[in-house]
Amino acid sequence: MTELLAESEYTASIDAPIAALDLITWLFTLADDEYQRCAKAHIAAGASTDPEGKRVSINVEQVGNLIISHYHEDLSEKDHCRVVSTSDVLTAQGGRTTLRITWELKATGVENGRCEFLNRVAVHATPEFHAFLAEHKIDIGQAKAAMAKDLEIHNAEETPLFAKSIERMAHRG
Repeated sequence: MTELLAESEYTASIDAPIAALDLITWLFTLADDEYQRCAKAHIAAGASTDPEGKRVSINVEQVGNLIISHYHEDLSEKDHCRVVSTSDVLTAQGGRTTLRITWELKATGVENGRCEFLNRVAVHATPEFHAFLAEHKIDIGQAKAAMAKDLEIHNAEETPLFAKSIERMAHRG
C-alpha cells in the first residue's frame, strides 16, 4: 500500500430504516445539482463505466486543490460501498499530479428505524505525487498537514448533507 497522506471519517444520522437505503445506487445516480448542494467545494458530478463494465462516479471538487476523481466501483452493497480513484490534482503551484483516493460509505441500522451513516475518505500518495513534491521542493510533512486540514473541513461539511440526500432518496422509494 502506498503512503497514507490524510484520512477523515465522519458520521451523521439518517432518518430512514436500513432496508430503505441503497448507497451504491445513490452514489452512481447522484445528480450534478444534488452533488453541488452537498458541499461548497463540489463543482460537478457524473457517472460512466470503465472498460470492464464497472460503474464509475466522476467528481470534480476544490478541496485545497482542484481534484478530478474517477471513482471505480470496488465494493458494492446496498449498505456499504467503496470506490477508488487515481485522481488528477491541479495545484495552486500551477502543476498537475495524482493522488489515490478511497471513498467509503457505510450505513448501520440503529434504533427507531434510523441509520448511522459513515463517510470515510483516505488519500494515498502516488509516485507522481512524490515526484511533484520533489520537483517543487515541497516538504511532505507540510503537504500532509495542509491536506489533512482541508479534508477534515470538507468531510465535516459534506457528511451531514450526503446523509440528508441519501435520506431523501430513501423516502422517495
